[in-house]
Amino acid sequence: MIYVEYGLDFDNNRFGFGRSVEVERDDGTEYRTKEKIKLSQKSYYFRLWFGKYVLVISRAHGLELVHKNRYNFKIVFGVKGEKV
Repeated sequence: MIYVEYGLDFDNNRFGFGRSVEVERDDGTEYRTKEKIKLSQKSYYFRLWFGKYVLVISRAHGLELVHKNRYNFKIVFGVKGEKV
């Protein structure tokens, strides 16, 4: 699965705003890259991460509130899909 996110994200963008691509492998590991990857079977989501809580809004899963173990702040729009 591949996740491409655009928005305010200080974890993955040096100056805050930008684009981030996360690739999950079949063995459960993941890595980040800056390359452009074409996606198929796309789904879209919005994610607001404030402190240890993440609010996710998507057509696939509706509205979700997720608790994380670390603190962060992100406001991103994302596209999830498979590599073409």
